[in-house]
Amino acid sequence: MMPQENFSIYASVNQQQHEELEKQNKRSRAKKSMPSRKAQKAVIEQRNLNPLLDSCS
Repeated sequence: MMPQENFSIYASVNQQQHEELEKQNKRSRAKKSMPSRKAQKAVIEQRNLNPLLDSCS
């Protein structure tokens, strides 16, 4: 377990690194870890068109 003060320092340094990478446009997520949301959007759209589909699940 990490002491609270060490965690705060780590979190601060980590946040600074993320901000620096964001400025350089080098921060990105892997395609594999962020799958497509097309199926999810299709289901949401179907439920919006027909609310009865939502009650079946």
